[in-house]
Amino acid sequence: MFTKRQLKRENPVIDLFTRRELVKIYNKGNPICTNIEINQRCAGGCMYCYASSVDLDYLPNDNLSLEKFKEILELRKIGIQVLYLYGGDQLIHPNCKEMVFHAIEEGFHLLMPLAGLIPKTKAEWLVKAQKLATSRDQEFFIGIHIDTLNQDVYNKVNRYPNSLKAKIDGYQGLLDQGFPPDRIYGCPTLTIQTGETITELMNWFYSKGAKHVALPIFTPLGLSINEGMKWEPTLTQIQKAFHHRADVEGKSMLMVGSADGKYGCQGHIAITANGDVVPCLLLPDLAVGNIYKDNLLEIVKKSKKQLLLKYNIKGPCASCVSRHVCIGCRARAHVYHGDITASDPKCFYNPEAPERFFKKKGA
Repeated sequence: MFTKRQLKRENPVIDLFTRRELVKIYNKGNPICTNIEINQRCAGGCMYCYASSVDLDYLPNDNLSLEKFKEILELRKIGIQVLYLYGGDQLIHPNCKEMVFHAIEEGFHLLMPLAGLIPKTKAEWLVKAQKLATSRDQEFFIGIHIDTLNQDVYNKVNRYPNSLKAKIDGYQGLLDQGFPPDRIYGCPTLTIQTGETITELMNWFYSKGAKHVALPIFTPLGLSINEGMKWEPTLTQIQKAFHHRADVEGKSMLMVGSADGKYGCQGHIAITANGDVVPCLLLPDLAVGNIYKDNLLEIVKKSKKQLLLKYNIKGPCASCVSRHVCIGCRARAHVYHGDITASDPKCFYNPEAPERFFKKKGA
């Protein structure tokens, strides 16, 4: 999929993954990236959250330990050079700052999709971390999770109406502290509600200097595991959003439809806050081991085929014109169809994909 580094970095988030050293590792059949869920607790208020992230006192301790985080970085030995740090709200993890600086000092590129609730004091150290990464020819990106700028729409998807302003202010505060705008990307979740205003939101991110907007599509897990009918976006909404992104970021963004492509899906592994090692954070029930019980390097070596989703795909995805660079979203196939080898039910290139998968409430 990626063979040549662009001469001009018009899309820094995507360009990171075109680095020659990363492509070389991927072409050898090894993972290049680990998605680490460092906690689940969050006050962002998203009603559909796949991780069941809620800010409630009765939650057990959901923080990945600093000790285990440092052990995860041993994956550098098998070629992994990129880390996504997920939550929850990562900034409320008591060791978040230490994790970030330690990972940079160990030579990793970092991406952190944040809930958007960014206090000034934390914006200050995030800027320092970004400068440190830049000085080492490493990347540090922040994702901002805002689903819509329309308050009425926001109220339909978020239990805390006032958090919209707080997220917008957090984003602006990060910029005011000096975080490079092209090292911030948008990461709204596409639901049937947010699909109404998604292009306006994307344009807003671009106007603030973002060069990329990630478009995760709602998957019925966590808080919304039995609410597919309520949240699932239409195929038309998905196609509109992804085509609008391609109009701004380049037509090559459509090479993999609405999925992340082989380079993403077969180049990443994931670790949940409780230590489970899974192919993707949207596949929490497919754990192949747990880092609190076994050695992580051994888990990965033993189960690399399962972790990198090396499956024979069925249906239209198997014969798609993009099959050499894309396998469709395996998580959506697993969650929607109950078959990880099925074709992606939410890709607009799939002629068998319905406008909406869920036909009745509670499906």
